[in-house]
Amino acid sequence: MPVLPTTAYGTVEGIFNEARAIVNDMMFSQSGEILTDTAPFTFPMLNRAATYFENVLINHGMKTFVKETVLSPVLPIAVNDPGVQVNISDTGYFDGSINHAQPQLPTDLQTPLFLWERQTGSTEEWFQMRQVLDGLPSWVQTLRLAIWEWRQDAIYMPGATQSEDLRLRYTAEVVQFATPNDTVLIRGSQSALASYLAAVFAESRGGVMATNAKATGDDFTLQIARRNTRAQQRVTTTRQPYGGSHNAAWK
Repeated sequence: MPVLPTTAYGTVEGIFNEARAIVNDMMFSQSGEILTDTAPFTFPMLNRAATYFENVLINHGMKTFVKETVLSPVLPIAVNDPGVQVNISDTGYFDGSINHAQPQLPTDLQTPLFLWERQTGSTEEWFQMRQVLDGLPSWVQTLRLAIWEWRQDAIYMPGATQSEDLRLRYTAEVVQFATPNDTVLIRGSQSALASYLAAVFAESRGGVMATNAKATGDDFTLQIARRNTRAQQRVTTTRQPYGGSHNAAWK
């Protein structure tokens, strides 16, 4: 007989059912009387709980939230001037003079991690750019962007004299839900999210169980984080020196 496909990922409906069981909202039906799928407050509460859950995991270094994309083209700087900078933000690309609609930051971006660059349309290797933490230096623009800074929710760079493509690695917001059939793309997360949802629901009604439900969610989340940490411990890593850059392009 054919084997039905299965998945390690849960669904929002599974979270709802477990949360309803925790808050005793299954006295008459599994679909609940108060915390129902269609109640106007259910999804805002779930997404509030999911945001907290996601931030805890990101702070523990979970790789689930790491994504990559290519930003293209980063046009040449409009004016060769050491005092001029370009930037990519939610509103597009500023070339030092005017703003272009594209490229813009991914809508799910939380924090950029690494940037690489290469000439637009080429097949050359990607050159890693160096992140600057305390302000970009002033220099005359050359072929490469070379360095970048994250400030005011935008990626700032000195600009280049040729068009460049950027490969961006970043932490992303992935847990926002809209329907009971949505898949939760974090393995083993159902009980943690259900506990956090129960905590938000109980707190909104002055329930004394809110603190215990949140503590239970924290315990489940810590187990997920520890599992991720142990998986990473199998790989030997060497810390990059402060201010260092592998394969960085310079002037």
